Amino acid sequence: MKCAGLCALLLISWLNQLPESVSFQKATPNHQDQITDTNNKSMKIHQILEGFSKPPLELVSEILNLDIPPLRLDIVNWVEYPYHPEVTVQIAFNEDELFLQYHVVEQSVKADITESNGRVWTDSCVEFFLSPEGNDEYYNLEMTCIGTALLGYKGSGVPAIRATVDQIASIRRISSLGSSPFQERKETTEWKITIAIPWEAYFKHDIKPVSGKKMRGNFYKCGDELSVPHFVSWTKIKTEKPNFHAPEFFGGLEFE
Repeated sequence: MKCAGLCALLLISWLNQLPESVSFQKATPNHQDQITDTNNKSMKIHQILEGFSKPPLELVSEILNLDIPPLRLDIVNWVEYPYHPEVTVQIAFNEDELFLQYHVVEQSVKADITESNGRVWTDSCVEFFLSPEGNDEYYNLEMTCIGTALLGYKGSGVPAIRATVDQIASIRRISSLGSSPFQERKETTEWKITIAIPWEAYFKHDIKPVSGKKMRGNFYKCGDELSVPHFVSWTKIKTEKPNFHAPEFFGGLEFE
């Protein structure tokens, strides 16, 4: 999607219309440097588009590309699934939303699922799991390459709960592959999806991402029913079989 020129013009226009209280905080070049050891990773998440409510996703994408270095998902956790697509993610936030942008290059791509809270992990799928309190309670956002989404919550010792249709609809998203379903295309495909999650979508918590707030989470890419299934992640997952629902292996997320 070549929107750099359009987004630049839109940004200039919007800047001229915004009140003085709105600011665009530019991250320092190394703001997402990871603190890493064998079993633990952590990263810092910076604020962008401060004071700007529901910015157009094209603008979000441009600001992410300008200010947020991509984080590579480079861990293949299970030897029986060695295929490793190229995947990066960018993450940032403002007062109203959490922003994610995944960039994927994979050897085939599929988008069969069209129903919210459906079996999205069987398609070309990217995922973000978030534990607001840094414990074993977490939300799992899973989204196909055309933006079909599942959002769930899992607490300790209780059954998983799925978000409502309205809660999922509040998550804004735009994909370079559009929104129409298609059968598996067995050819190298590059695609990008930009996502804006309102904090209210995390329906069991009242999240206020102030500076210094610490959470935990993980980023994933999977494709359970592609011709070559794969499961890659940001942090190492030490389970016998593919399982992303493992909060004990989440990494640290610090909001700045």
